Amino acid sequence: MDKREVTRREILLGGATAWGAAALSPLSLAQARSPKRARNVIFCVSDGMSAGVPTMVDHLSLTNRGRNSYWGWLMQQPFATNGLQDTRSLNSLVTDSSAASSAWGSGRHIWNGQVNMFPDGTKLATLAQLLHDKGVRVGLASTATITHATPAGFAVNCMSRDDEAAIAERYLADEAVDVLLGGGARFFDASSRKDKRDLTGEFARLGFEVCRSRGELLSSTNQRLLGLFASGHVPYTVDRQNSPQLNATVPTLAEMTGIAIDRLSSGSDGFVLQVEGARIDHGAHSNDLAAALYDQMEFEEAVKIAVDFAQKDGQTLVVVTSDHGNGNPGLNGAGAEYIDSTAGLLLVNNMRASYGELFAKIPQRFTATQLQDAVKEWLGIELTAAEADAVVAAGGGASPFKESIFYRSLNATLAVILGNHTKVTWTSTNHTSDHVLVTAIGPGREAFAGLTQNTSMFDIILAAKGLKHSNPTMTFEQAKPLYEKWKSGGDEWETAHWL
Repeated sequence: MDKREVTRREILLGGATAWGAAALSPLSLAQARSPKRARNVIFCVSDGMSAGVPTMVDHLSLTNRGRNSYWGWLMQQPFATNGLQDTRSLNSLVTDSSAASSAWGSGRHIWNGQVNMFPDGTKLATLAQLLHDKGVRVGLASTATITHATPAGFAVNCMSRDDEAAIAERYLADEAVDVLLGGGARFFDASSRKDKRDLTGEFARLGFEVCRSRGELLSSTNQRLLGLFASGHVPYTVDRQNSPQLNATVPTLAEMTGIAIDRLSSGSDGFVLQVEGARIDHGAHSNDLAAALYDQMEFEEAVKIAVDFAQKDGQTLVVVTSDHGNGNPGLNGAGAEYIDSTAGLLLVNNMRASYGELFAKIPQRFTATQLQDAVKEWLGIELTAAEADAVVAAGGGASPFKESIFYRSLNATLAVILGNHTKVTWTSTNHTSDHVLVTAIGPGREAFAGLTQNTSMFDIILAAKGLKHSNPTMTFEQAKPLYEKWKSGGDEWETAHWL
């Protein structure tokens, strides 16, 4: 083991090595966080992944196939460094995705909802901008809209993460990203943009090959790509796998990752690629177990593509982590001697639809019988009449948990009821403050041992490429009145999203 590496056991037990690191001098700490040079960096993000998600995926893999999940296997390898990451934002211990990715993208804590900007309009230099200026090729691949908070946080500046049309414009204007693969066609197409601007055509004129389907992506040849595979987010994995049409036309995240690596590898100064399994977060927001776990499985397939490349290449740093937890799902002890827990989790094997697809198959004002039939057919679970009645009540705004801000929604109520069968429960439909897992391999992996601040990722990635940059700083006390002024809509903030 490298002398600077802290094991997971020491992190959990507070052993001498872990605690001793806290006594290092500032110089020693800086040296410990200074990675070896890497030609390439692949930064893999399981968005909204609480620790229970990869845990359950690992348990499913062990039970179904007799071997660990890919990430579970990777964490046990001697060539991997494991640690944790703190995830707070500028204004809260609980971050959103834009502030989280902006912490990586600019090295500064950002107010939730903003992208590499402070509330006074200060623009921070981003990883993509700094790297591209040095000849490093940059790529983004996501199962969300490619203009969503996490990919945007690596690359652009915007006062509001919700202004995805403006984020699409920034990608074009900055020309700092060479490969963009994901959903979000409506933010690029003239027919769906309010200003009727044809951004796809403008990207094509800059030399980008525009791909709209899995087939077009796999047959593409250009070194600069704009892949838009859905109007909004890319479909959940569980829905794609159970739809022959989607399976044929929508690329997997692993396929996007492989193509992105292939195209970015042509640069003489290396590349940096962010790969986001975005819909794990969306599944967690809905307390949708199948949506979250199947997308985590697909994310880990993409991680394998990245690690396989890195091991052959020998010059690539791969970081696998999350931006924050979400919903904190976990398998609970149930039955005598907890004998029912394993069988409960294995019900995931029979699930063939996300909640969105499930509810799309029944009337908006559904009956208990209609719900029971749909849940049996698509989730493989037989609800009792009383359980179905509870979900029907939630659909009509009268959830049995209506006094709870965390459990009163339709999806949360359904998840509570399904928990009777799966033995999996959730703490909320919101993000959480817990530290998230980090695994790193390749040159500079030692920098990720122990507990890493999210803002430190910026410095580590730049240092891996032999670069350094320090953005302006702002405290919560300084930012709060500025944010309130911006939110109040003063005249000077009319164009605050900064185009």
